[in-house]
Amino acid sequence: MKLITGMHRSGTSIVARLVFESGGDLGNPEKFYPGDKWNPDGYFEQPDFHSINMPLINGNWGKLSYFHLPSEKLILKRSEKFRDRIQEISDKYKNKIVKETRFCLTFPAWKLYGAKIDRVLINIREPIEVANSLKKRNRIPIFVGLNLWYEHNKRLLKYTEDIPKLFLNYHRLLDESYSFYELKRVLEFLDVDSDDDKIKRMTGKFINPAFNHNRVKKFDYDLKIGNLWEELKRKYLASIMS
Repeated sequence: MKLITGMHRSGTSIVARLVFESGGDLGNPEKFYPGDKWNPDGYFEQPDFHSINMPLINGNWGKLSYFHLPSEKLILKRSEKFRDRIQEISDKYKNKIVKETRFCLTFPAWKLYGAKIDRVLINIREPIEVANSLKKRNRIPIFVGLNLWYEHNKRLLKYTEDIPKLFLNYHRLLDESYSFYELKRVLEFLDVDSDDDKIKRMTGKFINPAFNHNRVKKFDYDLKIGNLWEELKRKYLASIMS
């Protein structure tokens, strides 16, 4: 599998849509998780992955688990009863592109039971913008949203340390001066054949700078969040230079 992931509200859905519309194989589109008021154009996710990742994270707490995320150890313990299903889904989506934000937390369980993830596209976005979006959608306090941003990105970097990665900056994707180049490098990384004319059509048709409803010019982060955000930006810059 080739994975599109990143913290919730970091633009993974628009990236997945662009990849799909450009010819990427994300599985049966009739099975895609439907859109809603927060993502009216759809999420481009397969519910097969929800059926594993949601219970691994939520346990008996449901969405309240996001106020106290399960540890890696607990996620691995919960995954034992899903081992056969993980192997089945991994085989089903072999060589396909999968979009699912929850892999930030559940990656070790899939790896443990044989999922072959060849490369990972990581979406990054300004932490406070993610927190503001979570507050609007889920009524999550800003400080909780910032901590969720930190935990998701911190764990994802750890879990994908030995896997080929490409970083995509949500702001640059929505910037008309850079969107063509950003999509081009994404499609090349995911082995999706597309010519320059088609990429221009895709960006012109599906990218709208107004998608960034929570743009913040400046915010004073605490040390751990500020340091991680700087690290992610460095990794992004390194990925566009390589």
